[in-house]
Amino acid sequence: MIKYKEFALEDIFWKIKSPKIKGKAADFPTTKKGNYKIPLLTAGVENQGLSRFAKEKDCPQIISNVISISANGANTGATFYQDDRFAILQDAYAIKLRAGCLNREVGLYLTSLLNKKLHGSYDWSNKATWNRIKKLTIKIPILDDESINYNYMNNYIAELEQQRLAELDSELDSYLKATNLDDYLLTDEDRKVLDVRPKHKYFKIIDLFNVVNTHSILKSQIAKLEKGSTPYLTAAEGNNAVSKYINCPDNWKDQGNCVFIGGKTMVVTYQEKDFCSNDSHNLALYFKDKKYRTPLIQQYFVGSIKKALSEKYSWDDSISKSKIKKDIISLPIDKQDNIDFQYMEDYIKAIQKLTIKNVVKYKDKVISTTSDLINKVKY
Repeated sequence: MIKYKEFALEDIFWKIKSPKIKGKAADFPTTKKGNYKIPLLTAGVENQGLSRFAKEKDCPQIISNVISISANGANTGATFYQDDRFAILQDAYAIKLRAGCLNREVGLYLTSLLNKKLHGSYDWSNKATWNRIKKLTIKIPILDDESINYNYMNNYIAELEQQRLAELDSELDSYLKATNLDDYLLTDEDRKVLDVRPKHKYFKIIDLFNVVNTHSILKSQIAKLEKGSTPYLTAAEGNNAVSKYINCPDNWKDQGNCVFIGGKTMVVTYQEKDFCSNDSHNLALYFKDKKYRTPLIQQYFVGSIKKALSEKYSWDDSISKSKIKKDIISLPIDKQDNIDFQYMEDYIKAIQKLTIKNVVKYKDKVISTTSDLINKVKY
């Protein structure tokens, strides 16, 4: 029988004092480039909040093997175990165990408890700062002497991963067959599309899309609308910007089949269904020629828009309906200098196959590795 005890966060963790890096988010690339190799932590959730990269010499402090907590924006309270080296850029902080070993399994166990306690309980006006959360308690497994039972956490996570991966193996196979995505082998035509480098041309976004501000449906307004099928979108990264699904009144909905831009964060996604939005700073882009509003073409637009604008806008200088009027994107063109929609569809189809193939390969590798690890766990 496993025993548990309530611990205040400040009794088991301490906040790491971390000097901030000089500069704004827009000053740093979103991918590794040259000497920009150190991941930077922000308030996002995509890639565990590590959304920018800096030069090692420009980082006043590099840390690893800690738990990070977002402290601002729509993602305030989002918690991650960070095993690799990173530095803190803005709107987040890191905590570490006062005693004991914070390895991957223990980190994941504690992170799940913290996420359950924090994420969704705080917002823009009530941020999950350390001073605000440190008195909160979580229930942790203990030994007979009431010390923390780290072995149990290790074993629990290892077994849980193996169980979940076995389920994932079955679920993924069923999903691929049900969605006709089980044929993920590249054809000669697919390879040709991936190898070709078509001519591109710049287009003003406003010439191609009707741009509108979305509705602004506050969190307090949806409190009684929790059960439903309408996506409730925020500017948060991850899960295609969907925070939850609600029973949204028709007059609150924005039309789907569009490119959605999170106004504060430059999160760009394709939204197939009608949706509700949490902020009128968010933008919905509707391609003017309706016959080309296909899912594959729209997904190509998502990549093009994100590539063109993500480096330009930031939290402190966010995109808007008026600013986007001056923005341009690069798109492939045919021999007549018209947008090559066929290439766009073929390219996304090939990328989908590559992605699915890599997911299947990764799944097989993880299942094999996890099985080896679970057999080595000592109780």
